[in-house]
Amino acid sequence: MLTQIATTVLGFFLLVVFLKKFFWSTILRMLDERRHTIEGQFRRIEETQAKLAGAQEELTRRLVAIDEESRAKIQQAVLEGKRIAGEIQEEARAQAQAVIAKSKETIEVELAKAKVSLRDDLADLTVEAAARLLGERCDADADRRLVRSIIDELERPPPSTR
Repeated sequence: MLTQIATTVLGFFLLVVFLKKFFWSTILRMLDERRHTIEGQFRRIEETQAKLAGAQEELTRRLVAIDEESRAKIQQAVLEGKRIAGEIQEEARAQAQAVIAKSKETIEVELAKAKVSLRDDLADLTVEAAARLLGERCDADADRRLVRSIIDELERPPPSTR
């Protein structure tokens, strides 16, 4: 049994020497290459993570800037809307004042026309009444002028006595 153990140990030793001489350097080289590959991949992953973190920070800054800019534009639009509303109100007030002024003018003109028409009708009625009372027809134009002058005198305010 001792010989069997010695043979097994000797065989194992020869196997280790043989593997070391022919395969050990190849295996170590493959393991080193694999370790370098894995280290390179980890470095690239860390670099990519760093770039992504930087990009995320940049996007966050941009989003904040865009948000601030949009709020500023909305505020500016609100102020512009208020300004335009004020201008529209002022324009509407001016138009309303113009309509009121024009209406007053129209009323004054119509009132003056009505007064003239009323005076003419009154003169015609007065002449007609006087003609019926006298029983004869006088010169109508002269009578109208006479009645109008009387009405004009009646419309004038009396002279003030001081």
